[in-house]
Amino acid sequence: MIRVDTVPISLDSMPPALQNMLAPGAPPERRLALAKAVIPMDPRDLLTSLAYLSQDKNPDIAQTAADSINQIPLSVLSQAVKIHDNPGTLDRLARAHSSINGLVDLIVANKNAANETIAHIAGSSKGPVLDQIAVNQSRIQDFPKIVEALYYNSETRMGTVAVVLENAVRMGIDLSHIPGYLEIVESILGPEAANRAKRKEDFLVEEPTSKDEPEEQAQEANAEEGLDEEEGLDEEAFSQLMGESSEDEAGVVDQKAEAEDEEASLNKSAALWKQVAKMSVAQKVRAALLGSAEVRDLLIRDTRRLVYMSVLKSPRINEKDIITYAKSRNLNEDIIRSIATSREWTKNYAVRAALVANPKCPPNQAMSFLRTLMNRDVKQLSQSKDVPGYVARNAKQLLQLREEGKAKQA
Repeated sequence: MIRVDTVPISLDSMPPALQNMLAPGAPPERRLALAKAVIPMDPRDLLTSLAYLSQDKNPDIAQTAADSINQIPLSVLSQAVKIHDNPGTLDRLARAHSSINGLVDLIVANKNAANETIAHIAGSSKGPVLDQIAVNQSRIQDFPKIVEALYYNSETRMGTVAVVLENAVRMGIDLSHIPGYLEIVESILGPEAANRAKRKEDFLVEEPTSKDEPEEQAQEANAEEGLDEEEGLDEEAFSQLMGESSEDEAGVVDQKAEAEDEEASLNKSAALWKQVAKMSVAQKVRAALLGSAEVRDLLIRDTRRLVYMSVLKSPRINEKDIITYAKSRNLNEDIIRSIATSREWTKNYAVRAALVANPKCPPNQAMSFLRTLMNRDVKQLSQSKDVPGYVARNAKQLLQLREEGKAKQA
């Protein structure tokens, strides 16, 4: 889920009498009484005061206010939310009390809700409310981050994604921050829509070109030409797959290890592979960004550059994944190059060690990382027949230089 700034609740937006009761200098007993909702007041003011106090520095007051909100009868709460005009209050309710039945739907329908609030709901909710957000073109034009929130929400249906992208293209919104945006638009809406988006935005940035052989490049180009003809995985199956991907991956792995035998695990992997193979390019890109570790492990090996590079942009990717990719000699060299040129990932010692031993790592980066390795790893590289010759030779020279340096210091 993307991060969206919260909308503060300002005391200045409240009636003077309420300001005096909620001010930081007000007696704690008075504030606690407000948090308990025992002071008679208008439902609107009650909701505002409770939302404000639910963020109080005093944990007892904050928890009491939050509990009071949850105890408000749904009919009263719904009526208050429908007419509420304080954006900060609506934002607090959307973030802290979204589990209340129907609450986020009412907030989305309230024109006084801030765009930041709508973007938060778009990125964290599920169900019909996402469709409701997707068709609000005015909101999207004012705050394009809503599109990003919907796209990165694994609960958003691909049909809804298509609607929101189509509206964004028509409005000429710059969505260059979404990986492969133009390609996704083309796969969903056709080449004409993609060309229109490109003309209006002119933001496409060329990624480093692949060093694949001409024949391999031709094969990949031919594969890309068929994108528009792909029907993709059906909506229900894809939504189910993405729903499974939103679970805690560590927990899923633990349960599988305990409950499934090897044959069942292989059958499940085969079924997953068949589902991935049926995906359209748009589905693959979304799954690469938001899918489970198992799905990403399949898509990192996809023939399309757009797909396998999207895996590296997944917010779910972790150092363990990167170490595995850095060790692999079967992945496209663009992947290895991207890892090697990432300052964030190469802070990890295991990543650097894996890259040095990988023949697909660019020589300049490999030599730079070699100098950061400990002697035991350098020695192992110098004796290995599985690493490029220049790595073994430079490892031997580095060991010799380090030994000579020690001798001079002795």
